[in-house]
Amino acid sequence: MQVARKKKPQPVSAEFDLGPSIAETRTRSRKLIVAGLVLAVASGLGSFVFLSRAQQQASSSAAPTVPVVVASRTITARTPISADDLQLRNVPMDATNAQGTFQSPDQIVGRISSVAILQGQLVTSNLFAFSAETGAVSIIGPEESFGPDSPAWRAVSLAVPDDRAVGGILDAGQHVDVMVTTTILVPNEVLEEGQFYGDKATKVTYQDVPILTKKGSFYVIKVTEEVAEEIAHMQASGVASFTLALRPEVDNRLVDASLLGQTTHRIIQRYGLSVPQVYPRAGQPINAGPPITAPTPPPAILAAATPAPSPQTATTP
Repeated sequence: MQVARKKKPQPVSAEFDLGPSIAETRTRSRKLIVAGLVLAVASGLGSFVFLSRAQQQASSSAAPTVPVVVASRTITARTPISADDLQLRNVPMDATNAQGTFQSPDQIVGRISSVAILQGQLVTSNLFAFSAETGAVSIIGPEESFGPDSPAWRAVSLAVPDDRAVGGILDAGQHVDVMVTTTILVPNEVLEEGQFYGDKATKVTYQDVPILTKKGSFYVIKVTEEVAEEIAHMQASGVASFTLALRPEVDNRLVDASLLGQTTHRIIQRYGLSVPQVYPRAGQPINAGPPITAPTPPPAILAAATPAPSPQTATTP
């Protein structure tokens, strides 16, 4: 006889799945919000720690700040620098800007700037032509480059009195033309021909020469090695003298000096100067002038020779 098995009751499923309840949804939302806040705080804290460490590393590896001299106002070119033109400022220093700087305005006062120095600009040693305090001379200008093919620049001095140096008003930074006057010696056999004779001759020899500095009647100029040798020889010979002619700042043209050069006879011919003649010539009457009288005696002798006035006698009426 078969025994009927009982069937397990099947759960009755709802016809429609309504999803989680409102309470469950609120709970889940709160958990997500809290998790998002925790992640945001953790991310912000990590970023802060990372940036702080990066800033510390950058500060430790940054160039140190050093007090250096800068221009407190714009300084024009070719102008002596005063203490009011300078100030100290802390500036980060590295290999790109550490060369040629100054740590005290006293190192700069009195120097002549070769170029304009802008306000706030670092004042460096290549900006100067001359130091009145130390006598330092900068031969290579701040706008010049130096390389294997650069001219062999040298500084050489010329002794030129004020009457041949624009009255002595020339100063560092100005450009001049140098005229040389020297004695020309003529051999005796040439003298005997009667056309040439020994005399002085003058010629513009060096043009657009910059003056580096001046001290008294000595002018330090910038020339090449070859010209420095020529000047040294002429000064040592003792028969040459120099004249400096000031050039306008805007004029850097070179004159064709092959067409120049002066002697006494050329000036006489060009300007029609009268040639002195022997006077009186033989047979001409001589104007002897008025007769020569005796010299006037000194005042003391005149006073002694002058008789004293006679006393007046009173008359009785």
